[in-house]
Amino acid sequence: MRSLAGQLYLLSRNRPASVPAALARLPRPCLWMHSDDAREAQILVTLSESVLQKEDGLGVLLTLPETAAQDLPDLPGRVVLPLDADAPALVQELAAQGHLPAAFLVAATVLPAGMITALSRRDVPVFAIDTDAPGFASGWRHLPGFSRAVLACLDHVFLQSPAAREAWLDQGLSEQALSLCGRLSATPAALGCNEAERDALAEAFRHRPIWLAVGVPEREEAVILAAHREALRDSHRLALILHPADPQRGPALKEHFAAQFNTALRSVDDLVTPETQVYIADTEGERGLWYRLATACYLGGSLTGEGALVSPLEPAGLGCATVHGRVYGRYSEAFDLLREARATRMIQSADALGSAICTALRPEQAADQAHRGWQVISNGYEATETVIEALMRAVRARKGH
Repeated sequence: MRSLAGQLYLLSRNRPASVPAALARLPRPCLWMHSDDAREAQILVTLSESVLQKEDGLGVLLTLPETAAQDLPDLPGRVVLPLDADAPALVQELAAQGHLPAAFLVAATVLPAGMITALSRRDVPVFAIDTDAPGFASGWRHLPGFSRAVLACLDHVFLQSPAAREAWLDQGLSEQALSLCGRLSATPAALGCNEAERDALAEAFRHRPIWLAVGVPEREEAVILAAHREALRDSHRLALILHPADPQRGPALKEHFAAQFNTALRSVDDLVTPETQVYIADTEGERGLWYRLATACYLGGSLTGEGALVSPLEPAGLGCATVHGRVYGRYSEAFDLLREARATRMIQSADALGSAICTALRPEQAADQAHRGWQVISNGYEATETVIEALMRAVRARKGH
């Protein structure tokens, strides 16, 4: 950033930055992904999961607004850092500690001009995605030479739509630095499972119809009990897999449900028999297994409180028809995508859950939802792969040094 405006901007942002101790365990080479927007942050969260699956030994630094960074699960190789403003001093600290990334990827409403410039000066490739037009901090963008100096530091911009091209060209970015790839997917990687375990449980359930209540908070447990009682009137062979938000609730749930239903508990290896009506899945890391066994599911938390506790894209990616309430919580964008495609069924109250599950279990309804959900999941896959390949080229180049 050689303009006088650029130098003034860097001075205004050049405050000391502390690097969290967690960065010491960040593998190298690493990628740095940054967003200042909660919706775009979800795309980067998903993208970080995808690149970590593709490349063993790779690290990802994810800097997001504090609201988007909180409660993100720890993943091997990924460090999440709350960052609500442009912080070029952080680049200096990363360089001093040997943590400069192989590439920097930004999806932001306001481009972090200081970080972009500081990284470009250190020969770190800088990419931008999902931005309709270049945005800059209020006031600075009007100073002579500022916008062009920042844009000159961008190696490539991946555009969502042809309409965005003109806005970037008007600001001075070259045609060669732009490509149209469409909007990236916010769909998380499909949750895995033990296939042998799935086959064994499917056989134990004798291929009966199954519905899943996933991520159920304690305040909704009575709702699930009542819904299952109602659904059994429609299908007496129906089984429920109940996945509590708090696995420690398993024994208490077994005692509570066993008063009305034949109940088994996962954590103590209770056997599933043809008579089992409720299976309490009180273990961690097995949601992929439960989605594959169930035909339909209810997303816990979406009827009350702060909203759904898991993303609706999880069951959609595994062909499980989804029923949910009106409270979306942190997954509002994912719900909007699926609702627009009519790939989920929303209920207005807890009293409607039992009948909604019965409807979702019907073969034609389940197949239609699964098809619509898969269309949402597959949309954006090609764009995502295009960006990942650009990042992997940067990683390979860094390894070759």
